[in-house]
Amino acid sequence: MSNRRSRIPATRFMAAGTACVLSFTLAACGGSDSGDGESSGPVTLEMWSGAEGADQAVKAFNAAHDDITLKYVKVPQEKMSNQLNNAHKAGDESKAPCLVQTDNREGSMLMANGVLQDIADHVKASEDKFSEGAIDALTIGDKTYGVPDARQPYFTIFNKPVFDKAGLEYPKTWEELIDAGKKLKKDGVKIFNLAGEDPSTWMNMAWQAGARWYEVEGDAWKINFTDKHSRWAANVMQQLLDEKVVSKISYADYAAMIQEYDAGKIASRQVSTWQLSSFEQQIKKTLGDWEPAPNFAAPGESSPASAGDTYGLMVPELCRHSKEATEAAVWLATNDKPVDTMGSPKTSGWYPAVKDPAPHLGQVVPEKLMGKHADKAVPVITKAAKFADGWQYGPNSKAMYEELADQWGKAMAGDIKVAAILPHMQKWVVNDLKQRKINVVE
Repeated sequence: MSNRRSRIPATRFMAAGTACVLSFTLAACGGSDSGDGESSGPVTLEMWSGAEGADQAVKAFNAAHDDITLKYVKVPQEKMSNQLNNAHKAGDESKAPCLVQTDNREGSMLMANGVLQDIADHVKASEDKFSEGAIDALTIGDKTYGVPDARQPYFTIFNKPVFDKAGLEYPKTWEELIDAGKKLKKDGVKIFNLAGEDPSTWMNMAWQAGARWYEVEGDAWKINFTDKHSRWAANVMQQLLDEKVVSKISYADYAAMIQEYDAGKIASRQVSTWQLSSFEQQIKKTLGDWEPAPNFAAPGESSPASAGDTYGLMVPELCRHSKEATEAAVWLATNDKPVDTMGSPKTSGWYPAVKDPAPHLGQVVPEKLMGKHADKAVPVITKAAKFADGWQYGPNSKAMYEELADQWGKAMAGDIKVAAILPHMQKWVVNDLKQRKINVVE
C-alpha cells in the first residue's frame, strides 16, 4: 500500500514581499509564464551545484543531448541560498541559473520566498521513476519545487570487538542505546558522539518518532515543537547526556573524533552512505571491525524508519526554460551514468532517489572498513531506506535550524535541559514567521 500523503491545496501561507508570493500563486510570479512555452531551438542552461561529481554528471548529460546544454557552475552549498536570493531580488535573469542542486531544508525556504518555480506539472509524467515519498519530500502543499536525486537512509555501524569484549548485543532501540552506554562506560568507552553545534541527530530522532514541526493547515503554517514525539526525543537525549555515555567532540575537532573511534573509545556511529568512504580512509587500527546494523528504533517501530533530508534539482523562478530544465533534472536524477557518478564513494556517495536503487548500491560499501561484515551492508542499507514520510520544512527553516543549534549547544554544555528547547523553539518559530508576515495557526 502506498504511503504517499495526500497533497493539500495551499494558498496564502507562504512568504512575504509580494502579493503573488503571499497568495502562493507561483504561476503568477513567473512559474508557468517563465518557461512553459516551446523553445525554438537548442538551449543552454546554467546549473549551480557544490556537490562532488556534479561536474562529471553534467558532462555525461551534455554528451547525450543536442537540444539542451548544461553549463556547470560550482557554487558551495553554504553560499547557494544567498547567491540565488540576490539574483532573484535583482530580477536579473542573466545572473540566475536554471537548475540548482540543494536539499529540502534550503529548497523549502527558497520556494516559500518565491525564488523557485512549481514544476509539479513537468515532473508528473516521471513520478514512477522515483522512490516512494521522494517527490513528496520536495513538495509543499500541492506545489513541487524539485526533482529528487538523493536521499539519506540512516543506519548504524558498530565496533564489533568492543561489544564482544563487553559481552553486549547491539542495541536495537534508542532506550537500549542508553543501557548499552552505561555498561560500556565502565570500560571507559562512549556509546556515541554528539557535537555541540549539530542538533541534527536529535531533530531526526523526533522526525523518526513522528514529530512534525511544520505542517500546512488551510492557508497557514501550523507549528508544533512540543508534541509527545519531540518530548520523547528530548528525554532520550537528556538521559544520554546525564548518564555521560556519549562523547561531545565538535566536528571542528574531526581528527580528534576519528582518533577516538579508531582507538575503540567510541563504540557506534549513526551514518548514511555519503559518510562511509571518508570514515574508511581516516581510520587505521579498526579497519574490518565495523559491522552495519539497522538504525535504533523509536517507540512503536518494528522496522526503524530513516529521517534524513532529500536532495534535489530545482528550477529558479527567473528561469525561462522550466520545461527543459526539469527534463534535464529528471535525466540527471535517473540515468545510470549520473546516478552512479554521484553515488560513487570517490565523489558524493549519495543514495539515489530512483525507484530501484539496488543496482547502484554495491559501490558504496567500504569493504576495508567492514571486512567480513561487508556482505551485510547492502541489505542493511536497503532496509534503512524506509523513509519517515510527512516531514516538512517551513519558510524559515534555515533560521529555525540556526536557533535550534544555538539552544542545542547550551543543552550540551549543561546550561539548560534539552526539553526546555522545545517551548523556546515553539515561541521563537511562531514569532519569526509572524515577523515575516507569514500566516501561522495559533
